[in-house]
Amino acid sequence: MTHQVGQLDYKGHDTGGIGISVVIILLTIRDDALKTLLVRSSGGGWSLPAGSPGVSEPLRKAAERVIREFATISVDYLEQLYTFGNRIASGSGRIIEIAYYGLVPPDLIPGVEQHAAGNLAWFPEEEQPQLDGEHELIVRVAHNRLQGKLAYTAVGFELLPELFTMAELQRLYEIILGRELDKRNFRKKILDLGIVEDTGESRVADHQRGRPAGLYRFKSQVFRNIEAKRDILAF
Repeated sequence: MTHQVGQLDYKGHDTGGIGISVVIILLTIRDDALKTLLVRSSGGGWSLPAGSPGVSEPLRKAAERVIREFATISVDYLEQLYTFGNRIASGSGRIIEIAYYGLVPPDLIPGVEQHAAGNLAWFPEEEQPQLDGEHELIVRVAHNRLQGKLAYTAVGFELLPELFTMAELQRLYEIILGRELDKRNFRKKILDLGIVEDTGESRVADHQRGRPAGLYRFKSQVFRNIEAKRDILAF
């Protein structure tokens, strides 16, 4: 779905027929993998959720609306990713796609799936079907952006529940970075930074037996005080 600018832009330049679309990349951690939400088209193909911004609608508001229309949720973390414009649609000219990526924590996933009705599905990168236009490139750029920001922002915590174990936090980093991390070094770095606090509570993970693991909570104020130092969480 695109908004057609028409043959003349506001300065009177010939646009040749340019469509504008807001494209959404929703990412979550599920089944031990980073997954992207895709929508099935009427023809059976898959693409990213997308929609047209209104003539006077701010782009971010349009992105939030598209998320509600497709997934019936609101996400706390939503960031403009990039603008893509190399797609030339047959019979309708160039398509300018303004991409936003959002992070979906575990508690919001049931709401997405309840609304899906077979037309929405989460795909890990290795199982992702062929996507329309530049959408495969858009997904790759979003994954790279998330991976890069993991080192110097609190973005990873957006994909965790409020309370989490140290093993769950480490596994999140490993999934996004695509490699294993040393358990002792990871734990020491996280605790030395003081960006999590021990809640005194514990639980046994579904796939584990034996001693319950301690539950931690993210300390956002501490992180805000130190995140100006790039690579504070580089592993």
